[in-house]
Amino acid sequence: MPYQIRMLLSLAISAVIILVVVEAVISNLIAFGKGPSSYHPAVRMIRSIVNPMLDPIRRLIPPSKTGGLDISPMLLIFALSLVRTMINGLH
Repeated sequence: MPYQIRMLLSLAISAVIILVVVEAVISNLIAFGKGPSSYHPAVRMIRSIVNPMLDPIRRLIPPSKTGGLDISPMLLIFALSLVRTMINGLH
């Protein structure tokens, strides 16, 4: 795989990881009544990007099975980091 494509994929994965972290923070702020409205356009845009990746994980491991804790963002970040490492390791 050409170097430029690997770097572009790595950058895209890093951007998605950042969006996952931002979505998790926003979700917690909203849950505690301190954040923006869940109807805010920026929140809706971030969720439209991140939720399609989180939903399959949430179906496999619902928060109800983890004491109400949603671990799907952590698992997605781990999986994306693993993929990024594999891509960067290719020569």
